[in-house]
Amino acid sequence: MLTYSQLFGAASMLAGTMVKRFGTGSGSRVAFLSDRTPTAYTAIIGTLLSGAAYVPLNPRFPVERNRTMIQRSGATVLICSERYRERLPELLQGLSPAPAVLLPESERSAGGDHEFAKSEINISLPENYAVASKMDDNAYILFTSGSTGVPKAVPISNKNVLRYLKSASELSEVGPDDRVIQLVDLTFDLSVHDMFITWLNGACLYSVPENASLLSTRIVQENEVTCWLSVPSAAALLKQSGELTENSMPSLRKTFFCGEALPSTVAEAWAEAAPNSSIINIYGPTEATVAFSAFNCSEWSKIPPVVPLGFPLPEQDMGLFNSEGKRLHDGAGEICLAGSQVMSGYLNAPDLSAARIFESEGKRWYRTGDLGKFDESLGFLYAGRIDRQVKIRGFRVELQEIETIVRRASGSDLVAVLPWPTTADGMALGCVSFVAGARASAQQIVADCAKSLPDYMVPGEIMLIDSIPTNTNGKTDYGNLLERLVQRSHSTAAPKSQSKGLEDA
Repeated sequence: MLTYSQLFGAASMLAGTMVKRFGTGSGSRVAFLSDRTPTAYTAIIGTLLSGAAYVPLNPRFPVERNRTMIQRSGATVLICSERYRERLPELLQGLSPAPAVLLPESERSAGGDHEFAKSEINISLPENYAVASKMDDNAYILFTSGSTGVPKAVPISNKNVLRYLKSASELSEVGPDDRVIQLVDLTFDLSVHDMFITWLNGACLYSVPENASLLSTRIVQENEVTCWLSVPSAAALLKQSGELTENSMPSLRKTFFCGEALPSTVAEAWAEAAPNSSIINIYGPTEATVAFSAFNCSEWSKIPPVVPLGFPLPEQDMGLFNSEGKRLHDGAGEICLAGSQVMSGYLNAPDLSAARIFESEGKRWYRTGDLGKFDESLGFLYAGRIDRQVKIRGFRVELQEIETIVRRASGSDLVAVLPWPTTADGMALGCVSFVAGARASAQQIVADCAKSLPDYMVPGEIMLIDSIPTNTNGKTDYGNLLERLVQRSHSTAAPKSQSKGLEDA
């Protein structure tokens, strides 16, 4: 456990060392590789104190993906925990120039000119130090799944974050007596909500160890946690495992769900387990800074099967548009967002930015790819996707990115990927790939995919088939493939294992 004095003291040492040794400041980027430990949190605060933007890497991502994130972000400093120090040679291989490495948990460095151990991180910021960053400077850069097979770099500015945090603080009403749980990876922008509303309001942050989410209700009970934010699938799994028993989390007073569609059945089960908590469904893509709209679940009789997205946060605007960029005043359309929380554009990707951002009514609008409708009393309602983007365990995934990697691994162009299996509430837990004419075994394809994709994107099963079915337009018939999966699940007496050691179909 850390006090605020200890946390900010360590962050000041990191910031002072980066500013004095490397000239880190406005416009700089600092990557870090760590679990959700004091090293990660001091890296985030220290980076922001230096005036730079932080770039979280993920220890559970393949080395190749993390290396790409360092390279594409332009990070000049890498902060690494002792646990992952042995990965550094492979991680930094081929990077030129390689970033300077800070090892705040290590007693000694490897002796190189660009590696600094704990004893060398010893320059604290002066008490009167003024952070040099500007409102338009980036606060952080996150990477999301890309349909071309390359992750998209999303830069979020200080202005974007501060506007969101003002709204989030008002919604959460967090104070010094609150205890906020953190369940999500630091590469997931929901972590911004947990960390900064806690630190800005003097509350206490409880970080749940990775892969311990099924123990989260017990952590809430034992520590009297008051505030919760997670993806709906995390709550669905707790419901499925029998953890959401009546009044099992009486200490909770605020619950936020975000990241994927929230079934009302999951929200109602949560309300029984946390009867003293308000439940707020918040919505928004990474490009619009954590969340953009909110809906307070209060009158259950009026809530449709999928909880509404609600109304935009202060100073933000939501609208429904057609493919030509014209606003629709009734019916379904693409949900587009405008306001102070929307990013300026993807990092070093003008073509991608132009495809997603357009001008209308004197505003810059971001195309979410989500379909929606509008209800006067409920606000915006989620109505699916216009593309093949899905949410797997709450993470945004472009199925085309997985298909690109599977093609490379299988040596075949005849590839189709579907989200599977799903929970009873329709949330995807993984994905399955169909391959025709593969030049590698299913096991080898999975192994090769794991070298490039995070675990939640690696196909849980490779189904080797004779041909990919097509519809009357000659396009892949995904409905036919989904029907095969459903029929197989109905004909199997016991659930099929989702392990990575898989059989050929």
